[in-house]
Amino acid sequence: MTTLDIDEGQLQVRSVDVTDDSIIFDMMDGRRIVAPLWWYPRLAKASPEQRAKGEILPFGDAVGWEDIDEYISAKALIIGGAAPGAILPAQAAE
Repeated sequence: MTTLDIDEGQLQVRSVDVTDDSIIFDMMDGRRIVAPLWWYPRLAKASPEQRAKGEILPFGDAVGWEDIDEYISAKALIIGGAAPGAILPAQAAE
């Protein structure tokens, strides 16, 4: 079994962008972390205006969308995995 060791000090978010199909964290160290938007159903269902209101939280390692009660950490994007209730788009179309 492999253990993923993440240096918490390297998880500082510089900016966030939400497109029609992705959530993108640009990190202070130059990395870009991209995850499929369908992983986060509340964010996927939010309006473009609500998606644009993401704010980097005080410790700098996560982003919150208070209007829709969604909070995503950089660590969660790195580790990967969909939020509860997320449905793969191909399955949702069935």
